[in-house]
Amino acid sequence: MKIVSPEQFDFPAFKKLKCQKRFAGNPGTTSKTRYKDVISAFDIETTGLPDIEQSIMYVWQWAFDDVCVVGRTWEQFLNFAENLMELMKPNEVLVVFVHNLAYEFQFLRGIWDFGEKDVFCTEARRILYAKMGTIEFRCSYMHSNMSLKEYTEKMGAEHSKLSGEEFDYSKIRYPWTPLTDQELAYCVHDVIGLVEAIKIEMQHDRDNLYTFPLTSTGYVRRDGKRAMHRVPHTWITKQVPTWHVYEMCREAFRGGNTHSNRHFTGRVLRGTNKVAGVKSVDRSSSYPDVLVNKPYPADAFYEVGPCSLEKFYCLYRKMERACLFRARFTGIKLKDYTWGCPYIPRDRCRNIVAGAFDNGRVLEAESLEITITDVDMRIFEYEYEWDSLEILDLCYTRYAMLPHAFTRLVNMYYERKTSLKGIDGAELDYYRAKAKLNSLYGMTAQDPVKQSIIFKDNEYRLKDEDPQKLLAENNRRRQLPNYQVGCWVTAWARYMLELAIIKVHETPGAFFCYTDTDSVKYMGEVDFSEYNAKCIEDSTKNGAYAVDSKGNTHYMGVLEEDERCRAFVTLGAKKYAYEDLNGKLHITVAGVIKKAGALEMEKKGGIEAFKPDFVFTEAGGLEAVYNDTEYGTIEIDGHSLKITANVYLKPSTYTLGITNEYEYLLSVSGIPVDVF
Repeated sequence: MKIVSPEQFDFPAFKKLKCQKRFAGNPGTTSKTRYKDVISAFDIETTGLPDIEQSIMYVWQWAFDDVCVVGRTWEQFLNFAENLMELMKPNEVLVVFVHNLAYEFQFLRGIWDFGEKDVFCTEARRILYAKMGTIEFRCSYMHSNMSLKEYTEKMGAEHSKLSGEEFDYSKIRYPWTPLTDQELAYCVHDVIGLVEAIKIEMQHDRDNLYTFPLTSTGYVRRDGKRAMHRVPHTWITKQVPTWHVYEMCREAFRGGNTHSNRHFTGRVLRGTNKVAGVKSVDRSSSYPDVLVNKPYPADAFYEVGPCSLEKFYCLYRKMERACLFRARFTGIKLKDYTWGCPYIPRDRCRNIVAGAFDNGRVLEAESLEITITDVDMRIFEYEYEWDSLEILDLCYTRYAMLPHAFTRLVNMYYERKTSLKGIDGAELDYYRAKAKLNSLYGMTAQDPVKQSIIFKDNEYRLKDEDPQKLLAENNRRRQLPNYQVGCWVTAWARYMLELAIIKVHETPGAFFCYTDTDSVKYMGEVDFSEYNAKCIEDSTKNGAYAVDSKGNTHYMGVLEEDERCRAFVTLGAKKYAYEDLNGKLHITVAGVIKKAGALEMEKKGGIEAFKPDFVFTEAGGLEAVYNDTEYGTIEIDGHSLKITANVYLKPSTYTLGITNEYEYLLSVSGIPVDVF
């Protein structure tokens, strides 16, 4: 590794650099753009000025293979970048990777005038790439979907990100502040390690700059398209949703089922002589399992409109059709008030009258309207009863399994992940297989009518596009399973999770505590052998199993025992703490750093302190303040410092809390302690 100043950089050698050759069959072969044959990475280090809540850059580092250029001012950076651009031909482009480009871009926008066509955003302040003349910055975080430390380590980079524990982030540094060798090494490792990681990944997948996917789902999307080439294209075209069906799919779409049992919320659950603590089971590869083992809408939907209950139940029960429908339930309520995981989400309902709610879930209502699938209806029928039901709008089609070429891809990823786990030297292959397996669902669930965000006149704006035209265009060029598949994937996964919760609920002496997408936490002794036997039967039939390096066979969908808790407490979805059997405290709270949060809670009372109004002051993370306009010039230590657009990161606190509505519900709920 060689570190040089901008003035020491070998510009003649850069000018002589050839461009990479396109592989045969590269996408966009008609483009005249040619990428310089060098892997490059850029990063900045910044200091926050608390008195004015502004940030400044005090050092930048730009790696070119194993050479790293280090500069201290934006003037140096611009001069260096312009020198590079002058040495490049009009059709040549230098690709530069930036880990979390959104952060650097907030500073770059203050020193460079980016046009609308120069920036591609997936969301406001989420930049996939940005072009500065003939320099193209790409976000490696969106490519990897991992922190820089995790990415460099998983790729096996020699210069992985150094630990930040010895780097004092609170120290205010300026462009003229001397940097120690240790501080400089910390900065340089970020870009050198990123270059190494990208090279390793490119070599592993035989990619170059033309084919290297921009996002983490790009690999799976590429493999998926190759698999679907073996399927008659009519399988896709005959299923493309109309605007009406698409709207109903959007209304019916839900993610994983995450909820805590209100009867236990806020109470520390510990093991006793009767009950051996809180246990947990996880569904193995839940989404891949239902992709392979469950049927999906297989044809265009028949759009019936309002429908009689007689016809609906004939289609739903007798003919077992895939049904997507808007319904009005009157006088709906839980059959069993002790049921701890109500299924109906308040935010998916319309026109609710006189409803009672359990932390966002419907306990009862005089009436409500909702859009659901037939799979959801199975859960409704188990949990709820109602006075009347009206089918306001019905669409239906036949069921069939997904094409074998697609499910074979799912099984291949699963087999690779399982067989490579724990094998020395196969860590990268294992990680890639696991990441691809987990990305398959996301590929099916991407909204085909997502409005574009543009960066224009130095502002983020929603592009005004006709949504129906967007859907028509997506339908025209669709190569992967249609959006309704993603809608049914999560529905089937929730249904299979529901069966596990039901098993706990119906087991004498057992109590459901908490669920999150593919896991169930409970107290008591529960026999899941019947559940698992059915999963093994289905997975065996459909090839959804694999043998590990020790000769053990693993099946998708089975419930596997996870870590037991000596003590467990929750305040709602994504908000819980537990002690493992060794007494070590763990926490999961959205917005709180896990490890730091557990250490802070240990200092302040341990698990018993996990209550409303507990304040995390050390583990609350950082809050980003976006300064979009130029602040001006300040005078410091005899230096003039111009502050343009920036991001100021300030320490944030997080206070545990529950809503007043939920607090009241908890006050009137609760299973007596002596029950267990």
